[in-house]
Amino acid sequence: MVYKKKISIRMNFLNKCILIVVSMLLTTGLYAQTAETVISKTNTSINPCDNKWGIDSAETARKLSLFNQYYQEKKYVEAFPYWMYLFQNAPCIQKRITYSGPYIVKKVLRDTSYKSRFRGLVDTLLLCHQRRIEFFGDEGYVKGKWADDMSKLQPKNRDLALSLFDESIRIQGNKTRYDVPSDYIYAGIKQYKKKKMSLDSLFSILDKVTPIIDANIVKYTAPGLSVKDSIKGVKWVKTQNAIIGMLKPYLDCDKLTELKQPYFEENKGNSSWLASSVKLLDRGGCEGQPFYFQCAEALFELNPNMNAALSLAKAFGKKGDDDKSIEYYEKAAELSSTDEEKFNIWIKLAKTAKNGGKYSSIRGYARKALAINENSGEAYILIGDAYAASASSCGSGDLGRGGVYLVAVDKYIKARSVDSSIVETANSKISKYSAYFPGKEDAFFKNINNGDTYTVGCWIGESTIVRTIGG
Repeated sequence: MVYKKKISIRMNFLNKCILIVVSMLLTTGLYAQTAETVISKTNTSINPCDNKWGIDSAETARKLSLFNQYYQEKKYVEAFPYWMYLFQNAPCIQKRITYSGPYIVKKVLRDTSYKSRFRGLVDTLLLCHQRRIEFFGDEGYVKGKWADDMSKLQPKNRDLALSLFDESIRIQGNKTRYDVPSDYIYAGIKQYKKKKMSLDSLFSILDKVTPIIDANIVKYTAPGLSVKDSIKGVKWVKTQNAIIGMLKPYLDCDKLTELKQPYFEENKGNSSWLASSVKLLDRGGCEGQPFYFQCAEALFELNPNMNAALSLAKAFGKKGDDDKSIEYYEKAAELSSTDEEKFNIWIKLAKTAKNGGKYSSIRGYARKALAINENSGEAYILIGDAYAASASSCGSGDLGRGGVYLVAVDKYIKARSVDSSIVETANSKISKYSAYFPGKEDAFFKNINNGDTYTVGCWIGESTIVRTIGG
């Protein structure tokens, strides 16, 4: 019975050993096959952390001392041989051995003296991530770093790297590190360009990372956060921008709307989510689309500010909805904090009104601009243009359209006199519309002569000095 029991115990132990070895081989794949990455065969412990000093504690102590000395001096290439010994023989002596292994190996990879060992060193670097998980856990976080290194340094295994990325975000969820989503997308784009991934599969990656990015932007851009958390918010916004930039050649409004719209109802009261969505839609060329306006107007209601109002004004203007555009320009002017901002908005409003043929509005906005800067030639030009464009509708007085052109040219002359930057434009308009002044004979028959005061009616309601042509 004792003999059988011993056999049973040995068999169980052997089975466990076989299971561990098979598991390591399946996980390690190609990496464990190189001389660079094989942990020393002289280490007979099943788990190196059971005896963190390895089989030769004196040698481990000596190597550790030298490693730490060079590491602290940031002499990573010099530290590498001692690190390698520790990684192979005493990987649990300090967490730093596996944690900083990839960083050290990357430094070594740049050293020309190690050029011939590139493949083996890459295998070693990747094995560091695997060993870190085996010894210290934190699987989700480490797999994100592992995946990125594999994708960039061992592109032949990028499909496996994409699987590691997927496992990482599945495990970490909203706790995913800020750079993992952009690294994941970058790897996907590389595969797509090599025709090893479909566009739908690339978009499926975007589907997976978008909710994580949104959640973290919302979490770390809220008011009242610590400086540390605010910095995280900045990093997440940069991640989103990086992804938008990388995917811009492949994105369209339909896809972006499909990504964001299902989450609108639950986030329409969340200014951070709305702000990131508006930015994404804007960068993706969706400005002017219904869902863009839905998000942008909801954001403005929650957080009315000049920039948001201006964005909406421009978007509605592009859409051709001048009434809405003007509404938001006026709100922007109300919310602006400086005279310069207000002036620019009034000028923009005057131009928008001009596009819509709202001539009295052009003058109204231009006059508001002149109240801030009385030497704005541009404002006077806009009023002159409004008058000239009204010649047919306001030319019912004794001098007809010619009388309207008189007051239009008055504004161009004024513009030229206060602003030297628009002299050429003003002169061109003066020359053009002076040709349409009243004829001398026609004016005479109306008992009007050069130098007389003449008032143009209609909405214009301005007086001018009569100048005639001909005769």
